[in-house]
Order: sequence, then C-alpha cells, then structure tokens
Amino acid sequence: MTQTQKPIVPTKEMTLYQRQRCGQRFKDLAIKGLNPLIKGTGWKRKSAWIFKVEGEWYLTAFITGGTTPNGMQNLLKVELGIKPMAVDPIHWRAQGLHDNLHKPPSFRSDAAWKVPALPMENHEKSDGLTDVEDASRMIFNTIIGMAETARREVASKPFSKVVADHQDADRYRALRWASLIAEGQNTLAIEEIVAHYGIDQAGDAADILAGYQNVIDGTDTIAHRRLVSDIYGNQKAEEPVLKLSQNPTTPKPSLSKYLLSRLNPLRK
Repeated sequence: MTQTQKPIVPTKEMTLYQRQRCGQRFKDLAIKGLNPLIKGTGWKRKSAWIFKVEGEWYLTAFITGGTTPNGMQNLLKVELGIKPMAVDPIHWRAQGLHDNLHKPPSFRSDAAWKVPALPMENHEKSDGLTDVEDASRMIFNTIIGMAETARREVASKPFSKVVADHQDADRYRALRWASLIAEGQNTLAIEEIVAHYGIDQAGDAADILAGYQNVIDGTDTIAHRRLVSDIYGNQKAEEPVLKLSQNPTTPKPSLSKYLLSRLNPLRK
C-alpha cells in the first residue's frame, strides 16, 4: 500500500496512534502539494521550508503539523520569518564558517549555524482539513499573506529596530548584532555584545567579541576562533568544534582589555 492509499483523515474507530499517523501523512502530502503552486513564483521548497530571496531580504516559512491532541482532526501550522540577506554572511564570518558563504539560499533556512529569521506571523488550522489539494493551497495563500505583512513591517523602520521591538527580542540577539553591523552601526553592535556577556569576562566571551570585531575590520579568516555561541547569541558549554589559532600557553585577554583596545578606533 502506497502512502496515498493509506488513510490521511483520522476517524473515531482508529487508535490515537493511527490518527496521529494520518495527520503526519496528511501534512507530508500537503507540503509536497506546494510544488506546483510555487512554480514560477520565486518561492522554493526544501523539505518543510518554503523560502524566497527578494533583493536584500530573505523570507522563510516553516510548516509543521499532525493532529489535534485527541487525534480527531488534522492540524497544520505555518510560521513565517524574515531577515536581511546580509546577516547570515556576517554571522558565519564571525564564527569562522566561511564555507557557508557559498551554500545555496536554502541553507539560510535549514542550516544548523544560521541566524534565525525573525518570526513575523504564524497561522494554525485544524477545522476541515480533509482534502490535500485544498490544504496545500491554504498553506500557500497563508504564506503569501504573511509575506506581505512582513514586507510592510520591515519597510517601516530599520531592521535592527524591528528586532529590538519584537516580543522575543532577547532570543534574537545574534540577529540584532548582525543587523546592526549590516546597517553600519558597528559601535552599537560591539557595545551590545559587551553588555550581554559582561566586560569583565575572559576567554570565550572575548572570542565572540573578537569574531564580530574582525568582521567589522575585514580581518576575519576561516576558523579564526572557536564556536562558542549558539544561534541566539548565548554562550555554549559544549566543547567547541573549531579551535582558536593561538598559543595554548598564552592566556586569553580579558574582554575589558579587548574592548579598550578596539572601541576607540571603532568610533573614528
């Protein structure tokens, strides 16, 4: 029996597990059904990601779903975010991940070391989801509407301000820092990084600051520092993947000393 022959609409005679499997099959088919709808529109699909490059902007939608908690109805969720095309290269260069600069646009949606797009809107539907084609069209129309809302929002003020005004702004510090640098607000970006990590910290925090400062100075190199922050700008506790190219016997400079040596030239 093929996937299309298997049930995709839950019924009360099914067990909860069987209903949940229906919801997963329905979601997968609805996502695949987007392919003919996005053809020729500029939108592309990579798994459950639908994305589009519009000049200096990157729009990305993520589709999830299954069933309602009792398993009696199919459920689909769509969340759309937006970010400047410039922020991922800044973030990758600060991380020493220069190979990512040559990846296809989809990498900005599904890569592990991306800068998350700022969520602008989300939509959830569970009533009447029994027809796959109708569900695919609903998803596509929802994405188109959300994208228009996102465009209006970012046209009203600098993107760094859009991030700062977001209800979950604290989760998107790395996005704001990269946005500030992209907008030429280098001093403010460095000051916010310092304020977040604390100027008296040494070691990994200094590496993070150094990564962004090197991007500003144009002196960043591949694997020039360790991966010590996650995609939200929070410090990682795990062993870093990339090693800092320095003498291990040489103590790392404190963040406050690094700031003093860098901040004055930055203000010129």
